[in-house]
Amino acid sequence: MTENTLRFETDGNIEWIIFNRPEKLNCLTRENLLQIGQHLRKISKDESVRVVIFTGSGEKAFSAGMHVNEFNQLTPQNAYELISELKMVCELIRTTPQPVIMAVNGYCIGGAMEMCMAADIRIATKNAMFSMPEINLGIPSVLDSVLLQQHVGLSLAKEMLLIGESVSVEKMNQFGFLNDVVEQSELKDKAKEYANKLIDKPFFTIKQQKELFETWQNSHLDYGIQDSVNKFALAFTTNVPQKRLDEFLSKK
Repeated sequence: MTENTLRFETDGNIEWIIFNRPEKLNCLTRENLLQIGQHLRKISKDESVRVVIFTGSGEKAFSAGMHVNEFNQLTPQNAYELISELKMVCELIRTTPQPVIMAVNGYCIGGAMEMCMAADIRIATKNAMFSMPEINLGIPSVLDSVLLQQHVGLSLAKEMLLIGESVSVEKMNQFGFLNDVVEQSELKDKAKEYANKLIDKPFFTIKQQKELFETWQNSHLDYGIQDSVNKFALAFTTNVPQKRLDEFLSKK
């Protein structure tokens, strides 16, 4: 692992992916993107992993996004390759069968913000700040920025992408981007609290629901509804619904 700038830790059914370069605000390299992608592909096939949590080392930053050196002297071809690698990570976050939680401690910038937009649950500390500053470098915000207007509304999305200034955790929470805001000391426990709620749900059903979210994002209404009908029927190819129903009825 390059300079140990990433840590992968297993905690029971929870897999932690930790950005580990606090002296550089946990900024990311292309090598980091490839490592994250490889790890997500691996755990996506492991049903003992029920939840994935991303966080950053230290208290100042979740991640400042891609290291500025990664943009230096890029050609169009190099730029295409770099953004394709980040695209791959965001797609894996959205499509891995496990729910993905972002535990955001401090600055969340650029590529790290893209990953947050792709995730299922977002929890932030009270000192968190969010920004998409690419416009200031003459680069458009792309990839999962397409989801930003769904998260926060078109007005704030345009403000963030066209002006490129930081937005406070209070404002991001007010506009619906976050599931919870906590003290720094409570972040890990709160992330695990959400994870434990998710672990209690059937793996196959969580996988189906995440697949439906992708369908709903990428298809028209009629197809999305029909795919929902198909997924509903497929749920009964397992004994999970009946088992859960029996458990529920036994408590009445």
